[in-house]
Amino acid sequence: MAGLPPSSLTLESRNFILRRLTKADASERLFSWADDDLAAEMLNTKRRQWSLAEQAAFFAGKPDKVLLAIVPRQQEYPIGFYSLHLQPRIGVFTISHLISDAAWRGKDLTAETSDPIYEYLFNKLDYAKAKANVRPQNRPMLWLMLGGKNWRKEARLVGHLRDAETGERSDLLVLGMLAQEWRAAREPRSAA
Repeated sequence: MAGLPPSSLTLESRNFILRRLTKADASERLFSWADDDLAAEMLNTKRRQWSLAEQAAFFAGKPDKVLLAIVPRQQEYPIGFYSLHLQPRIGVFTISHLISDAAWRGKDLTAETSDPIYEYLFNKLDYAKAKANVRPQNRPMLWLMLGGKNWRKEARLVGHLRDAETGERSDLLVLGMLAQEWRAAREPRSAA
């Protein structure tokens, strides 16, 4: 059985610190995190200012749901977060993320910041599989995930999502990645 991370979990990449997002992180700086179309869609909410109370409730977390703040090394405040839903009994975790600060989008930070998460969950906590749920219209994320990171499309859930504001239904793609395939992609290739 896979394990759960400690509440003090902190991971690092070259340019970023990934640390637990807590109720104490709720601040006026984050009011605009749900106030653009992409962020609102990712949070499955209407576009709006994200109040301190809403932030604190979202950041409170649960033992099987870990929120990791993405904090650039030269900054004090997060620019987004990863959400990890952990299922240790079956060794599967679902990963999602939001780059809330639009100035940081499109800067290839997803590849850099996701690798420490995979390393930790696959190699330290013994998870066997990662899952991600992506809307078919989220082409940048699909391009990123299906373009060489060992992710593969496993299912299309037709009419699975319901828009919180309009009630309109849309499809959802389920992607998967096995730990051994992630590890194999990182092994040095021997010359033939």
